[in-house]
Amino acid sequence: MWPRSLRGRLLILTVVVVALPILVAGYFMMFSAEQALVAEKQQKLFGAARMLDRHLVGSYDDILDRHSPPGAGRDERIAVLNRELAAFTDQVAAAYPGIGVGYYSRDLDAIVTYGPSNVYADKVGLPIGPTHEGRIVMATGSPRVQEGALVRGEIMNAMHPVARNGKVIGYIWANELTADIQLQIRAMTRQAYLAIALGLILGITGVVYLVGWLATDIERIKGGLMRLKGDLTHQLPRLGGEMGEISAAINDMAHSLAAKRRLEEQVQRAERLALAGELAAGLAHEIRNPMMAVKGFAQLLREEITPAEQSEYTDIIIKETARMNRLIEELLTFARPPASGVGPADINTVVADSLLLIEPKAARSRIEIVRSFAPGLPMVNVDSERFKQVLINVLINAGQAVDHDGEINIRTFFDAGDRTVRVSIADTGVGIAPENVGKLFDPFFTTKDDGTGLGLSVADRLMESWGGKILVDSTLGRGSVFTLVLPALEGDSHECQ
Repeated sequence: MWPRSLRGRLLILTVVVVALPILVAGYFMMFSAEQALVAEKQQKLFGAARMLDRHLVGSYDDILDRHSPPGAGRDERIAVLNRELAAFTDQVAAAYPGIGVGYYSRDLDAIVTYGPSNVYADKVGLPIGPTHEGRIVMATGSPRVQEGALVRGEIMNAMHPVARNGKVIGYIWANELTADIQLQIRAMTRQAYLAIALGLILGITGVVYLVGWLATDIERIKGGLMRLKGDLTHQLPRLGGEMGEISAAINDMAHSLAAKRRLEEQVQRAERLALAGELAAGLAHEIRNPMMAVKGFAQLLREEITPAEQSEYTDIIIKETARMNRLIEELLTFARPPASGVGPADINTVVADSLLLIEPKAARSRIEIVRSFAPGLPMVNVDSERFKQVLINVLINAGQAVDHDGEINIRTFFDAGDRTVRVSIADTGVGIAPENVGKLFDPFFTTKDDGTGLGLSVADRLMESWGGKILVDSTLGRGSVFTLVLPALEGDSHECQ
């Protein structure tokens, strides 16, 4: 099974990378050494054969003419040749321990000498077999090497033709027992195996040490990074080499991030304090005005006034009290966590239900509401009742912008690019001044005398809690477009037609 740890993977990979070349190189080295040994043996044997050839001055017939009586038979002629050549044959055999050398006569078809004579004297006079490759040497005049069971046994036999006056009169051989050659090859192979094993042990030991050293540094950096996730002040250990450079770079980056985070916290704290001040100032302003009105008209009620005045003052007190109550309700909605009642909802149904509440008032102001709902929209995950509140807040602002004799166009559609369901509310009102667009969602920001400045703030907060947002596009004097953007539910098969 492939290990999951970096240490295990590096270890296996590196061992394979180190061991495979050593084994392949060892195999080819042993193969080449064996071939070289065999070639060296053949050169040695041919060298011995050529020494015998140079020793033979003239031909066999020249020796026989000098030392053999006329009419001598085959055996007597072989004996003459053996007597003249056996001494040198034994000298050569003695010079190369383990080899056998000798002369062969083509005319007599017999072994003339076979050294060392004290071992192979009984082979003199024997002919070679019909399949012996010495006959090929004598027929072609080309040197040849034969391996197999021959006169001496299992041997490597190097055969050199003896040519005189353009005629091959026999051949000279030098051979060595195959068992002796294989013994030398096995000895050489053992040395090669030992060298390969030693190389593998040293290589793998070195790899294990290096991988362990590298993996230890990586694990120290990994452990330090895990701690940095929760504590940017933590410092990675000092390491050597490139790992040390990586560790130092991470420490520098963490130091910079910690400083940046502290600065961001200071900025956020300052922003929260500024926002709290603005909220307090806005809240005090919104409550003080109706409170002053209530106080003033309540004092007037103590004086001698007509019943009509008393009724008028009482209505004003009730109206201002209701205004404060509405302000407090919106403030509570702004501050309350908007998480309850969230679930899949059909946006077209929610929009249609919301329009039922706003259309009568729009009709009284001669404002035409035009609907355009895309069918088959994906579901969205919202609190339906609170989403109605968002829609009504935006529609009320649109109606106030139009005032009278205008149009509000409300359209729903699906954006396949970011898989969002969108509700676009476009009015033909006065538009919004560019410098006020960025303040629309700030608490208590309003351009109306009787507004609380919390309606759009509450709407924006609710949309954010559902993963959505509100986009605003406005042209002063021509109207505004508010687009409510909500993510479509994953896995919903409905698509916009």
